[in-house]
Amino acid sequence: MKLSSLSALTVLTLRHFSSAVTKPGECPEFSLSCPFVLLPLCRRDRGCKGVRKCCFYNCRRRCMEPLGSLE
Repeated sequence: MKLSSLSALTVLTLRHFSSAVTKPGECPEFSLSCPFVLLPLCRRDRGCKGVRKCCFYNCRRRCMEPLGSLE
């Protein structure tokens, strides 16, 4: 393997493992049934700024303050 190929493989591996990290806290519960699901505004916690988490609420995934957050 060339050095550039090894570097690219390392970057892809790091991206895979970093995407699995979730932020602390719990998402607020949404207990109503949705007649349909809207397009998501986020996909993972890492796509949300600060302490916000990517949660399913009001029939779509969106960035929200976790329960118990002080911000």
